[in-house]
Amino acid sequence: MSSTVTHFFGQALTGQGMKHVYKEIINEAKTVYLLKGAHGFTVADCLSKLGMYYGNKGLDIEYFHDPLFENTIQAVFVKEPHNILFLEATNLTIDSTGSDIQVVSLEECVDRQKLIEKQEDFLHLSNKKDEYYQKCFQALSNALKIHDDWEVETRRHMDWNGLDAKIDELIIKVFGGKKLEKRGKITHRLLGTLTPAGARDTVQSITQNLETRLFIKGYPGTGKSSMMKKLVDVAQERGFDARLVWCGLDSNSVDMVILPELKLCIFDSTEPHQYFPERTGDEIFDIASLCHPTEVEEANIKDIVAKYRSTMYDAVAYTNLYAETERIVRQLLDNAIIVDKFEEETAMLFQDI
Repeated sequence: MSSTVTHFFGQALTGQGMKHVYKEIINEAKTVYLLKGAHGFTVADCLSKLGMYYGNKGLDIEYFHDPLFENTIQAVFVKEPHNILFLEATNLTIDSTGSDIQVVSLEECVDRQKLIEKQEDFLHLSNKKDEYYQKCFQALSNALKIHDDWEVETRRHMDWNGLDAKIDELIIKVFGGKKLEKRGKITHRLLGTLTPAGARDTVQSITQNLETRLFIKGYPGTGKSSMMKKLVDVAQERGFDARLVWCGLDSNSVDMVILPELKLCIFDSTEPHQYFPERTGDEIFDIASLCHPTEVEEANIKDIVAKYRSTMYDAVAYTNLYAETERIVRQLLDNAIIVDKFEEETAMLFQDI
């Protein structure tokens, strides 16, 4: 039996702070297991093993990666028909309404005496983490404001009527006269995030089973996100499910829409997630041709882009410092894990389904 494995980031470091869509994913799940009380790499390894275990049973699996440590798993979603979510939730505030949520307490798996012995280290590291966290997100907030300035320059010379016509063409191209006799469902994921290695995304994994991929090429601020949100509205009206895949810098912006029943996606294929057609079914959806900045705006944009990249370099630097401090914290926590007790408490997660 073969399964499809898809990779996402579980959280994104955005200009508005840390964003996740776990609350929305919980609404998709039939059963949720929240692992609490042991926040370290040991828990992440357990989640990885859970994914492999259920994947080997032929079930489709979604892995959600930690933005600070790309090879570290925050959550595993075992897809239909079981729809089971396993989530490391020690530091997450989760509303438990709407799903069968079970808390897996791992507090008894931690040697408290070892933590007490490292109390001064934890305090020192906590202060450093707070400092780097604040500086990282301040840099991202500044970058987002600079990006807004970039959008001001491009909006001035955008052919908005031409864009409306392109959107109408897109809707006809995607849906034609198709309509389903049901209510379309909306789901949510993240396209990518800033990491210690820079901007990262999982576009290729997300789109691996889609037949049509539309690559939007256009300037910032020229209606890409709004266009995709409109496509979702039409999908719902026509009974199609839609997946909103959110931006890793601006938590209010959409970077991709997937229409699973049509095996189609459309996404913002510009920096920092710039892709080009490479297989059958890939097409460019060009709206850049509708925007014609003057030489003055082009010069302003160059200055803005330079400031934007400089600020993002700062954000990456602080993300590295934050991640390295967090790594030490997690290793100290892992050293306090009572392995036999941990394996005993988590054994029930590996179910015979």
